[in-house]
Amino acid sequence: MPNELTSRPGVDEPVSWPASEMVVHYSVAAPSEADARSVASALTRRGHRWVTVRPVYLPHLDPGNHLFGKPEFSRPELEGWWSVDGLVDEEAPDRASEFHQHDCERAAVEAIGRAHGGFRNGGSQANRETLLSVFDRRGLVHELEQEHAHRIRRDVISSFPPPVEEPAPATPLQCTTAERPFPPVLECARQVARDQEAQQGKLPDGTAWWLTNEADSFSDDREVIFELANSVMHQGTCYPHTADEIPLLAGLAGHEDIRPAHRAVFTTFLFEAATIGQRLAASGADRRVALGLPLEETADELAARHAVEAAAPYLLGRWDDEDEAVQFTLAALAAATRHSASSTRIRHLAERWATGPRTDALRLAAALAGTDDAEVATVLRGIVESGAIPLRGVPSPLAPTRGAALDLLKPLIEREMPPLPAR
Repeated sequence: MPNELTSRPGVDEPVSWPASEMVVHYSVAAPSEADARSVASALTRRGHRWVTVRPVYLPHLDPGNHLFGKPEFSRPELEGWWSVDGLVDEEAPDRASEFHQHDCERAAVEAIGRAHGGFRNGGSQANRETLLSVFDRRGLVHELEQEHAHRIRRDVISSFPPPVEEPAPATPLQCTTAERPFPPVLECARQVARDQEAQQGKLPDGTAWWLTNEADSFSDDREVIFELANSVMHQGTCYPHTADEIPLLAGLAGHEDIRPAHRAVFTTFLFEAATIGQRLAASGADRRVALGLPLEETADELAARHAVEAAAPYLLGRWDDEDEAVQFTLAALAAATRHSASSTRIRHLAERWATGPRTDALRLAAALAGTDDAEVATVLRGIVESGAIPLRGVPSPLAPTRGAALDLLKPLIEREMPPLPAR
């Protein structure tokens, strides 16, 4: 997106852009009214057309709400906090530029929140007519005329960095399609479950379910694989049962009758389970620091990581016999479990490519697998400063280094996953 907002030679007015199709609402939580008003002034200086300041609404404190008196369904930690809400109505040359402007403004709002002891607390975007009609103006402290807001926004947008260019598609990671037929994934899951039942006598409920008739309802491998991941970590969240069901995923990742492409996917699931706590702490660092909440893993998240750490050595020991695609995901597993013995192998794998996201992922994985935290920080900083990471992926300066690196590694690994064969 060219930021052609300064006057061109011989032209007094900046380039004319149409109004953006989407209007964006940004919300910041601030610890006091004074902080909130400072945030509001900062947003107004950035051309937010309307800015409001009012106490954070908490349904458990509202007698008229059906959740009154039920803090478990509210956010009691925000009692006494203030909400600053700004609406950005701006111009953009095209849709791609519009989304880039949203990302840049989001990063700026996050920085403003941090600077005032708070954090970005959500927001929304919608069609212009929709959001302008429903934006809650209670507590309005600043209002700009549209033309004035547009002039300010043009100046603000002119300072935005250019968008990250999507790298040219790389040759897909090598993943063998074997001649022999593979059994359905459901059959493999049941075999792994039976083997584990024979060894330990009683299965966790989630694993035992795969031996019931209910599991016959899935139509193909895709659905089975999705449900295997979803049942262990629904929507990427760790539960008390997650650690108990990691052996099923690990058993499938090492099963001889699993397709290589599926093996890579199951290995990625293990990476996600092992890193969920550290990644969430990093992505939510602004909020946790502002509220004085811990940046450490919860007991359930730690148990899940330990369960993956117990299974990882066997899978990593198969490295030389695995396809390139599986080795790539094993690199992530080594990073998640700090398997320093894998660092050299990961670096050798990285030598197959000169530059690009694939190389960045493996450099980061090799550092994370090692024992030198300073190297992790150096590699992470280098990737961020290279400008290769979209603004949404840049970690907060308050995020723990290791968690931030793992959070950055996840999308780099996911973008390389081969398409899943149906059956």
